[in-house]
Amino acid sequence: MSEFIPSSAEIAKKAMDSVDPSLSDKFTMVIRFLSDNPAAASPRKGKNQPIVGTEEYIIASATNFKTGRDPRTPLPPSTIPDEMVSIILNKYFEVPYEELGKAEELHRLSMGAENIVGDLLERYVATVIEPHGWIWCSGYIVKAVDFIYFDNKNVWQSLQVKNRDNTENSSSAAIRKGTPIKKWFRTFSKRKGDNWSKFPSLEGKEQLSEEGFKSYVEKYFVALREIKS
Repeated sequence: MSEFIPSSAEIAKKAMDSVDPSLSDKFTMVIRFLSDNPAAASPRKGKNQPIVGTEEYIIASATNFKTGRDPRTPLPPSTIPDEMVSIILNKYFEVPYEELGKAEELHRLSMGAENIVGDLLERYVATVIEPHGWIWCSGYIVKAVDFIYFDNKNVWQSLQVKNRDNTENSSSAAIRKGTPIKKWFRTFSKRKGDNWSKFPSLEGKEQLSEEGFKSYVEKYFVALREIKS
């Protein structure tokens, strides 16, 4: 576990001031959280990356925090599909041969759409609870935590949101175990319905709903297509 340098908050503010000043206060709070909880800091991937807690790490994380909030588009997988899948679709599920190409393409698009739902969920929740003091930990710089809050008792609160009840991997669960991180998921993997009524008790939660999420996603992609055109 690496400790953060004593001047980490000042470095964070200066770093974000040069990237996006509107995010300086939020990023500084995230670095304050990581300074108090260094084990929660995500190491940067790749060769010759800065050590967690150093000035170089904080500066690099500022860019991650900002780009994590930039609009994202669904990206279908780039892997080559297994031809055996088409054989199974045709011979067992009786998908007509002439429709196999369309089925394959729709499957790729569905995978691309499914892979971005979790990100969209965080963005939607952020629009509702950030005005109440919570901060979205965008950019994957905090392990197993999506939102943080420094309450009026000077205690850190943290929240992890997942799209489904079966989407938390074992490493995230291990990090969260024995910690005060609140956990919530949106939908169930074995039955229909949503879980918004069980969202953790915090200011602004009454404004969160499945209808609100759907409306947010629709507007998000309308705006993206306008930018694209």
